[in-house]
Amino acid sequence: MSTGEDDRDELITELLAEAHGLRMKNEQISQYTESKIAELVKLQRELGTIRDGFETVVEQRNELESKLAQVTTELEHLRTIYTSMTDQRDRLRGRVAEVETSRAFKIGQRVIRFVPFLHEKQSPKQ
Repeated sequence: MSTGEDDRDELITELLAEAHGLRMKNEQISQYTESKIAELVKLQRELGTIRDGFETVVEQRNELESKLAQVTTELEHLRTIYTSMTDQRDRLRGRVAEVETSRAFKIGQRVIRFVPFLHEKQSPKQ
């Protein structure tokens, strides 16, 4: 055999080895790419789950804000009613105090002591 043929066989062997090496590198790159794509798909699913959870939390927060606004409005209304009723109570207490200190009330109390049947008709039965 001539050296030309040996060089050619050696070159073919090297090319086949190089082609095999490139195929192996290509396989490694494909496996790496597939694993990264699988990770991205998994992360995308997790992100979707997190997004759904976040949307649920936002809806719940909006509902709670709405309820808080309603309760706050009701509380303000109740405060107004409470203030009004307290003022009314205080006015009535003052009026009762005026009546009890009036001369006519005191005379009426004395008359009731002397005429007991009037007191029995006016007092509620127990």
